[in-house]
Amino acid sequence: MPRPDPDVSVPHEVDFQHIPTGGFFAECTQPNRAAAEAFALDKLVELGEDPDEAAPAVALARYTAADARTYAVRIYPTTPPRRTTPGDGHDSTRET
Repeated sequence: MPRPDPDVSVPHEVDFQHIPTGGFFAECTQPNRAAAEAFALDKLVELGEDPDEAAPAVALARYTAADARTYAVRIYPTTPPRRTTPGDGHDSTRET
């Protein structure tokens, strides 16, 4: 069964990878997928990537990094903390 697409309206994490070294850097949270893509594209171009190579990488970026040339980018939805209801068995403040 195919997985549903992630919710683009929730906050998204953005991080970059320097491909030659494999190191990740500059993780941040953006308010939604569109803002995350705009931020990622601006940052990749600022780092010296060609906009024509950076744009497709940004569009493809998910949990797995998508390569531009020297840098790659990951863009993925954040998972909000699980809300609990007192007494549901998952509330850490519940008295036993």
